Amino acid sequence: MSEEETVKQLEPLLKKIAENQEHLIEAIDKLVWLEKSGNLDALLGFSALIKIVQDSISDAVVERNMEMLANIGLISTKFTSDRALVLLNALGDAICRCEKEPEPVGMVGLMKALREPEVQKALGMLLNIARELGKNI
Repeated sequence: MSEEETVKQLEPLLKKIAENQEHLIEAIDKLVWLEKSGNLDALLGFSALIKIVQDSISDAVVERNMEMLANIGLISTKFTSDRALVLLNALGDAICRCEKEPEPVGMVGLMKALREPEVQKALGMLLNIARELGKNI
C-alpha cells in the first residue's frame, strides 16, 4: 500500500480524532490513572467475572430461581396450614403449566367448560375462598 493510500484511509480517523479531541484526552487521562492506581487490572478482572457469571446462568436456572423466589414470597406465616400450602402449590403449578396466552371464551365456551370436572372443582374452591373472604372484609 502506498503512502498516499495509507493517508487517504487514515483521513476519516484523523477527522474523528480532531472532532473529539477533548473527550479523547479525558478518556486517556482516566485510562492512565486506572493503570497507575492498579485499578485497571482489577476492572478487567471484574469484567471477566461478570462474563463468566453471565455465561454460566442459563435461562432454565434463571426461571427456576424466579420460581423459587415467587414461592418464598407467597409462603408466609399466614399460610402455614396444610390446606393453604396445598392450594398455593397447586396454584403455582397451574400457572407454570399455562404457557400459552388464553383464548377468549364466550358464553358457549364457558358453558362447555362448566361441564369439566377440573373446572367444577376449581370453581368450588374459588367459591369457598370468596365466602371466607366475604366474612373477613
